[in-house]
Amino acid sequence: MRVVYQDAVVHEASSVKARVLQRFARITFKPVLRLAPINDRTLLTLRSLDRLSARGPRSRYVEPIEHELGGVRVETMAHRYGPRSDMSLLYLHGGGFFSCGIETHRRICERLALYTGAQVTSVEYVQLPEGDVADSVQDAITAYAALVDEVPHPDKIVVAGDSAGGYLTMKIAELAQRRGLPAPAALLAFSPLLSLDPEREDKGVVRVTRVRDAYLPVSRVAKIRRRWVPEGSVIEGEPSPLDAADHITSPTFFVGVEDEMLRPEIEAMALLLAERGVEVETHLWRGQVHAFPVLADALPESKEALQLAAAFARRAVGEEAAAPRERSDHHDEPLVGEIVPEESGSDETEIIEGEIQGDTGRRRWFFQAS
Repeated sequence: MRVVYQDAVVHEASSVKARVLQRFARITFKPVLRLAPINDRTLLTLRSLDRLSARGPRSRYVEPIEHELGGVRVETMAHRYGPRSDMSLLYLHGGGFFSCGIETHRRICERLALYTGAQVTSVEYVQLPEGDVADSVQDAITAYAALVDEVPHPDKIVVAGDSAGGYLTMKIAELAQRRGLPAPAALLAFSPLLSLDPEREDKGVVRVTRVRDAYLPVSRVAKIRRRWVPEGSVIEGEPSPLDAADHITSPTFFVGVEDEMLRPEIEAMALLLAERGVEVETHLWRGQVHAFPVLADALPESKEALQLAAAFARRAVGEEAAAPRERSDHHDEPLVGEIVPEESGSDETEIIEGEIQGDTGRRRWFFQAS
């Protein structure tokens, strides 16, 4: 894989699951996103489908608590088996500022809670059609400022997000500096949107591979941008985080995909931050879909990316990072076990099941991989 940011860690191999998913996305999601009209009805329909797809049994390993931060709805969780940590992690979900939410991204937050030991707070910021990107930015920085006031260790707040949530992650870092708030201890950005015009090729951003995004149609960006920033809307600070690198000082962890539309600006941002002495760790993956770490329980690469991000976050807050793991399909996982009634079930994908007999009847023995 050719790179612009020479210090990037390149992941060339991809699993069979990843290749199948990429192919499936190209022949299903991409045509739908290319042809669907961008209007309020479509956006609300997508929101309804998101809520439907997020239904299912809740994990037994976290107990999400809904509350508000500065008036913004959030959900906070900690994992029963996570390492000890004083870290707080604020998560901003992706979805193009018009889809997804706390429910769709609950699993990635659970994984981050498990791998970091942090108390993870997921933000339900306003989206289209109720508000535009400027409103999303205000919800994000409001939640961050309130979290700074509430947690016992404001110097150990890590901010993370994917895609549109990656945009908000970088905006929080910029606006924290502008407003005089403590800078995040670290930033974790998975396929982040770093400008509102990522399809343009006249910004001095070097492309070393043809854009063949698995499901984001480049031709649709200009149309959705008119909804992101309607006439009269003003985004606080720089409209594009790529233009605000001088205001960002937090150690930053990037994940990008080789041929996704957003990759060139990820490498450009990594260069801008590294040139100013900001600690940057960038991972580029081949054969993945945009923002693949969100698929926390579906792909081995997703879990590997989240483990790498968690290790970076723990180092950034001065806590011992777990030893790096090999690909999840090529190593043994330590196990934690407990006996549960058969009717309890489990929605974890990393489950090894066995049956035992006893006086109380048949029970299943579930092992949760750590």
